[in-house]
Amino acid sequence: MKGNFTSFVLVLLCLFQKATSQIVNRESSIGSATNSGSSNNISQFELKNHKPQTSNHNPVKALQAETCPTNIDFESGSFNNWRCYIGETDVQNNKNVINVTASSPVTGRHTLLVKAAGATLDPYGGFPINPPDGSGYAVKLGNDDINKEAERIVYEFTVPANAKDASITYRYAVVFEDPGHVANEQPRFIARMLDVQSNTYLPCASNEYIATASLPGFQTSPVDGTVKFKPWSSAFLNLDAYAGKTLQLEFTTADCTQGGHWGYAYVDVGECNVSAIAHFECNPMVATFTGPAGFQEYKWFDDNFTKELGTGEVLVIDPAPPINNVNVVVVPFNGFGCSDTLQASVYPILPLANAGPDTVVCPDHPITIGSPAASGFTYAWSPANFLSDSLVAQPVGRPPQPATYVVTVTSIESGCIDKDTINLTVFQPIEITVSPDQTICEGQMVNLQAQGAAVTYAWSPGQGLSRSNIANPVAAPKTTTNYQVIGFDGHQCFTDTGFIKVIVNPKPQVDVGPDVALATGSTHTFAPKTQNGPIVSWQWSPGADLSCTSCSTPVATVKKNTTYYARVTNENGCVGVDSMNIRPFCLSTQVFIPNAFSPDGDGMNDVFMVRGKGVALVRSFRVFSRWGELVFEKTNFSPNDPAFGWDGRIRGATGPAEVYVYIAEVVCENDLINTYKGNVTLLK
Repeated sequence: MKGNFTSFVLVLLCLFQKATSQIVNRESSIGSATNSGSSNNISQFELKNHKPQTSNHNPVKALQAETCPTNIDFESGSFNNWRCYIGETDVQNNKNVINVTASSPVTGRHTLLVKAAGATLDPYGGFPINPPDGSGYAVKLGNDDINKEAERIVYEFTVPANAKDASITYRYAVVFEDPGHVANEQPRFIARMLDVQSNTYLPCASNEYIATASLPGFQTSPVDGTVKFKPWSSAFLNLDAYAGKTLQLEFTTADCTQGGHWGYAYVDVGECNVSAIAHFECNPMVATFTGPAGFQEYKWFDDNFTKELGTGEVLVIDPAPPINNVNVVVVPFNGFGCSDTLQASVYPILPLANAGPDTVVCPDHPITIGSPAASGFTYAWSPANFLSDSLVAQPVGRPPQPATYVVTVTSIESGCIDKDTINLTVFQPIEITVSPDQTICEGQMVNLQAQGAAVTYAWSPGQGLSRSNIANPVAAPKTTTNYQVIGFDGHQCFTDTGFIKVIVNPKPQVDVGPDVALATGSTHTFAPKTQNGPIVSWQWSPGADLSCTSCSTPVATVKKNTTYYARVTNENGCVGVDSMNIRPFCLSTQVFIPNAFSPDGDGMNDVFMVRGKGVALVRSFRVFSRWGELVFEKTNFSPNDPAFGWDGRIRGATGPAEVYVYIAEVVCENDLINTYKGNVTLLK
């Protein structure tokens, strides 16, 4: 089954416009002493191109953080590579001045917060003290004590000389008492970046938050109306112009300068080298762009800045744009940075999963599934059972049972996925059944039968079979034969074999003797000879004129022309048949037909006729010339009657003296018919 997924590769390029910005709290002093509890080493972090990483919530694609300097995010669970400071705040020459000195982390002033299982809330703002990005550690800087306390933490690192798209995103939450003093006496939180070489703070990367009701995003505490708080927010620092520079990231908190009101903050560094976050819904094709946090205005434009696509930190484009660039102009709050322009390039990547066609395999037989790997994609098969490798495009499977595998193809660039499924039907052993052994007589046929899960069959030996490749051939063996049948499952996995024995019993042979001609009224005793006995039954037919029909030697009384059949059965039920024809003749009949006559009118031998006794009827009497011409014919008359004889005339005149041919059919008194043929000479 296929899913229609579309993917994108997002490349974010930060094209920052040069702009001036006031340096906030420039007069604050910078502590330079080494923190005994932290390292003096300057961290240098590897800046990578903004290539998307694999998302853990496909098909949504999120651009992830790149490599950050070691422990800048506190994720080692310590202040390693950070320097800690403590001091106090004051007003000098109508300016707020913060003086700090290096210190080990001071409990209650530099407090490392470990992410807890349950949400711990700030007592004044009621927001979770753990940052919303899910990181394991954050820092609480300062506390709700008074006496003009100030705290600072500093992280120093070098931006690589070949760096592109360098940036840091930090998250912060601030809680102040608002005593209503003048601005230079109020509690405050400062986040800024120092260029160590020039000893100047970076424009657009230095922000100071002073306790006042007019600060954007601040709220009044429901617990104490004098307390203002801002829950977790994000800020984006663009370091694009500082490749090769050594920089210091500073976070500072300070109470009011009169010593009676406090302020503290929560900080965490979340991501490096990420200027925006983009999510892509691959199915349907929806692009969601999120600008860097902490700006007042966001305006999104097309590639040529000819069309405004939307406003706000988040832009949703449905459907997602084709290959093109999307630009966002970010405008900071007044006094909190510079405007920037970011560009996003969208490239569609279309993963196409092909698990292969559903197929049938033999148990434990290897089969390669899937399709050749394509560059730029990862492959994952589920379940991994009985696969050689579940993370390649074409694993080899050996499932012992039917299995369904799903391949998930993920675009490395976009994280978009496609899935496909293959069903492997695994054949199991087959079983066939055959008909029981058979017994037949010589010359007979019998149906053989095999049935079961087999697709094809092969019988052997093939002699005596109607066909050897069907389930139910007809067998007519001449001798006893053991037939073997093999059933095949059709996929060369399994076979099963059956056997049928066909016993061939010989037919009995009976010989009742040759045909005979016997006198009417006489008798004939049959004396048959047999083989392949013993004979267990006799059957003679027709039964008329026989002394018995189920004995071996019946006596026949000769009356008319009859063919007698003897059917014998041996102990195996096999049958043999023989026959004898008994043709009777008239023993008491005497027929006289002369061989010459002289039709000269002298009263002596003038007529050629049939004479005899024991004759019931002369059915026909015909005379032919030597040329085959019928010259005389009479039918159905009694013998010895001159009226039915030939007087030698042919067409009214005495025929020529020559030899003629006669045929006479005579019916005896027992209705038997005898035919007499001969020659007669006409004399003159």
